[in-house]
Amino acid sequence: MIKSKNKLAATIIFVISIVYMFFAIRLPAYDLVPVDSDVVPYVLGVLLLILSIILFFEKDPKSEDEEGAIKIDKSALKMLTFIAVIFILYAILFEVLGFIVSSTLFIFVSSLALGYKKTMVNVIVSITTPIVFYYIFDLLQISLPKGILPFL
Repeated sequence: MIKSKNKLAATIIFVISIVYMFFAIRLPAYDLVPVDSDVVPYVLGVLLLILSIILFFEKDPKSEDEEGAIKIDKSALKMLTFIAVIFILYAILFEVLGFIVSSTLFIFVSSLALGYKKTMVNVIVSITTPIVFYYIFDLLQISLPKGILPFL
């Protein structure tokens, strides 16, 4: 039985990284692009695997009493759940709406949820950031989903 919270978390992350790598290996290869679409998932999967192993063998804190325990209040847990839900929605809508629209919505909503008050700055950043990244990826000949913006 795994007694340490670090070892339990590391074991769960290790299993997730193995499943992630299984699906990353199954990504199709494209012959006409200089940087294939599977490079980043491979690197992220290996990094996740290595970090989970490091976490498993890391020494635990000396005291596991309540003073050393991490306490999360209910509002922070609600915020974390909300961010997780909008991230899942982002992943679901990514292909349908396209990179620019879905990323703009994700950045705007998550910034508002995390308490950023300057709405005009948030709108500008939410729109320009995905556009800049889209054209950077376009220069690298990495295609991103266009979604509902067919003129890109």
